[in-house]
Amino acid sequence: MNRIIAQIFASLVSLLHVAVIAALGLATYYNFSDNAYKLDPYLRLIGLDRDLLLVAIIAVWIVYVLIVGFLSTIIAINENLERLVAEVKALPKGQPE
Repeated sequence: MNRIIAQIFASLVSLLHVAVIAALGLATYYNFSDNAYKLDPYLRLIGLDRDLLLVAIIAVWIVYVLIVGFLSTIIAINENLERLVAEVKALPKGQPE
Protein backbone atom coordinates (compact mmCIF):
# COMPACT_ATOMS: atom_id res chain seq x y z
CA MET A 1 0.00 0.00 0.00
CA ASN A 2 2.84 2.38 0.87
CA ARG A 3 4.43 1.76 -2.54
CA ILE A 4 1.19 2.66 -4.36
CA ILE A 5 0.83 5.88 -2.39
CA ALA A 6 4.46 6.80 -3.14
CA GLN A 7 3.94 6.16 -6.87
CA ILE A 8 0.77 8.26 -6.93
CA PHE A 9 2.54 11.02 -5.04
CA ALA A 10 5.48 10.91 -7.49
CA SER A 11 3.05 11.20 -10.40
CA LEU A 12 1.30 14.16 -8.78
CA VAL A 13 4.64 15.90 -8.24
CA SER A 14 5.44 15.39 -11.94
CA LEU A 15 2.12 16.95 -12.93
CA LEU A 16 2.79 19.79 -10.51
CA HIS A 17 6.14 20.41 -12.26
CA VAL A 18 4.42 20.79 -15.61
CA ALA A 19 1.68 23.05 -14.26
CA VAL A 20 3.97 25.37 -12.31
CA ILE A 21 6.58 25.64 -15.06
CA ALA A 22 3.87 26.40 -17.64
CA ALA A 23 2.14 28.98 -15.43
CA LEU A 24 5.32 30.78 -14.42
CA GLY A 25 6.67 30.63 -17.97
CA LEU A 26 3.47 32.13 -19.29
CA ALA A 27 3.50 34.84 -16.63
CA THR A 28 7.12 35.67 -17.45
CA TYR A 29 6.36 35.77 -21.17
CA TYR A 30 3.40 38.10 -20.68
CA ASN A 31 5.40 40.27 -18.31
CA PHE A 32 7.96 41.00 -21.04
CA SER A 33 5.56 41.06 -23.99
CA ASP A 34 3.49 43.86 -25.47
CA ASN A 35 0.39 42.12 -24.10
CA ALA A 36 1.32 42.67 -20.46
CA TYR A 37 -1.82 44.74 -19.91
CA LYS A 38 -3.86 41.51 -20.26
CA LEU A 39 -2.50 40.35 -16.90
CA ASP A 40 -3.70 43.43 -15.01
CA PRO A 41 -7.13 42.05 -14.01
CA TYR A 42 -5.58 38.83 -12.72
CA LEU A 43 -2.84 40.68 -10.87
CA ARG A 44 -5.42 42.89 -9.16
CA LEU A 45 -7.22 39.74 -7.96
CA ILE A 46 -4.14 38.60 -6.06
CA GLY A 47 -3.10 42.09 -4.99
CA LEU A 48 -0.07 42.53 -7.24
CA ASP A 49 1.07 45.36 -9.44
CA ARG A 50 2.68 44.72 -12.82
CA ASP A 51 5.91 46.27 -11.50
CA LEU A 52 6.10 43.61 -8.79
CA LEU A 53 5.24 40.69 -11.06
CA LEU A 54 8.84 39.77 -11.84
CA VAL A 55 9.72 39.82 -8.13
CA ALA A 56 6.70 37.61 -7.40
CA ILE A 57 7.68 35.18 -10.19
CA ILE A 58 11.20 34.85 -8.78
CA ALA A 59 9.85 34.38 -5.25
CA VAL A 60 7.42 31.67 -6.40
CA TRP A 61 10.25 29.88 -8.27
CA ILE A 62 12.42 29.88 -5.13
CA VAL A 63 9.62 28.63 -2.87
CA TYR A 64 8.60 26.03 -5.45
CA VAL A 65 12.15 24.71 -5.77
CA LEU A 66 12.51 24.43 -2.00
CA ILE A 67 9.20 22.66 -1.45
CA VAL A 68 9.38 20.30 -4.42
CA GLY A 69 13.04 19.59 -3.73
CA PHE A 70 12.12 18.54 -0.21
CA LEU A 71 9.25 16.37 -1.47
CA SER A 72 11.43 14.79 -4.16
CA THR A 73 14.04 13.97 -1.53
CA ILE A 74 11.42 12.22 0.59
CA ILE A 75 10.29 10.20 -2.43
CA ALA A 76 13.88 9.20 -3.22
CA ILE A 77 14.51 8.20 0.40
CA ASN A 78 11.35 6.06 0.37
CA GLU A 79 12.45 4.29 -2.83
CA ASN A 80 15.93 3.64 -1.44
CA LEU A 81 14.52 2.32 1.83
CA GLU A 82 12.28 -0.11 -0.05
CA ARG A 83 15.32 -1.37 -1.97
CA LEU A 84 17.36 -1.76 1.22
CA VAL A 85 14.56 -3.64 3.00
CA ALA A 86 14.29 -6.03 0.05
CA GLU A 87 18.06 -6.65 0.11
CA VAL A 88 18.08 -7.26 3.88
CA LYS A 89 15.19 -9.71 3.59
CA ALA A 90 17.09 -11.57 0.86
CA LEU A 91 20.11 -12.15 3.12
CA PRO A 92 20.44 -15.68 4.52
CA LYS A 93 19.41 -15.95 8.16
CA GLY A 94 22.13 -16.45 10.77
CA GLN A 95 25.06 -15.58 8.47
CA PRO A 96 27.23 -12.69 9.69
CA GLU A 97 28.37 -10.28 7.01
